[in-house]
Formats: sequence, structure tokens, C-alpha cells
Amino acid sequence: MKKIVSVIRPFTLNQNIFVYEDGNKIDVVSVELEKIEDTIIETAKKYDVKEIQLIGSKKFSKGIQEKIETAEMTKYGKNDLEIKLVNS
Repeated sequence: MKKIVSVIRPFTLNQNIFVYEDGNKIDVVSVELEKIEDTIIETAKKYDVKEIQLIGSKKFSKGIQEKIETAEMTKYGKNDLEIKLVNS
């Protein structure tokens, strides 16, 4: 099963987005925090991923989750991604 994992660091300009398949890392994408929602959606589409884990501050990650859900709905007219928040 494929999934995307990202450790969200609020005060870091570039964020890393990791793509895993069956526990093996298959790709890493680095992106500026302002563009993270679009990059996560595009990466999920590229690798056919439905599960996303955001690790970090729950309050900050919740804001990123809402941005991803809004961007997905406005651009693609659907909400297929399952976003899980994990406290670090």
C-alpha cells in the first residue's frame, strides 16, 4: 500500500514529502511551505496515493489538512484523500 508522509515544521521554509510503498521509501519531494497543499495533491495523483499522514503540531497540521481538502475540492471536484494527523 502506498502512502505519503510529511513532517510539518512550521518555522522551516522547505518541507519534505515522503512517498512510501509497503514500508519502502520510493520518492522524496522538497517544497516550500506555501505550496505544500498543491504539491501533496499532485504527488498523490502521480503515485495513486489515497492515504496522507501529516506529522507535527496538531493545530498547525490541521490548517494544512484543511488547505489540502479545499484545494482538492476546488481543483478536482472531489475529496478522495484520507488525511491523518499524527502528533510528534
